[in-house]
Amino acid sequence: MAKQENKPEAEKPGTEVVSAEAIEAALKNELTEFNDRVGAAPSNKISLKGKVFTTPDGKSDTELSIIVLDWRHVLANYPGAYSPNNPQDPDCFAVGIHKPESGQLLPHDTIEKPWGENCRDCPKNQWKSAAQGNGKACKNQARIIAVGANPSTDSQPATLFVSPTGLKNWNAYLTELATVHGLNVLQVVTTVTFDPNETYPKLQFKMSDKHAALQTVWALKARYQEMIDRPIELRGNDGK
Repeated sequence: MAKQENKPEAEKPGTEVVSAEAIEAALKNELTEFNDRVGAAPSNKISLKGKVFTTPDGKSDTELSIIVLDWRHVLANYPGAYSPNNPQDPDCFAVGIHKPESGQLLPHDTIEKPWGENCRDCPKNQWKSAAQGNGKACKNQARIIAVGANPSTDSQPATLFVSPTGLKNWNAYLTELATVHGLNVLQVVTTVTFDPNETYPKLQFKMSDKHAALQTVWALKARYQEMIDRPIELRGNDGK
């Protein structure tokens, strides 16, 4: 009997060895097609563009009635000038309940090389540290998490950012609620408007009335605590 030669078996379809470089190239191509396939990621931010409030559901108005679930100080330093066509990540940021000047607000623990040990003493958070003018290089904001004036247990919170120019109004409003009315901002319906004397969307706040949805609002605050305390959004300045 003739001796049979051992011939290598043909590779089955799908078992070919693909190099890591080829896989990475294929994944990169998929990423370039991502937006065409699924669209842009939804945002829960309330836009202030053109001094008009535009909520995530597409509704627009020059006045906003909300119930604030909670809020945080948000500080972020961006390495270059803001450009809507070239969004960038901050190279240092902080999110917390403590005032920046307290020395207790610290850079987020994900920052490998913070500009300072705390926000109070950070060189980027000093007046005249900005590239132009007398302002601060680090952008000081307040992040507000809020629902509409008539919330339900299914209400989806939205994020409203108070710019550096509006912080004085926000702090004054909270102080008035606490010292004059003995109220927490969560207990009232807050009306938000734009300062008519400013071209920039500088926010103003006033109490509309107490609301009767305290239990619902308290439950929503607990449910969305992760949203309240989350790190700063990347790819673009918050609040823009």
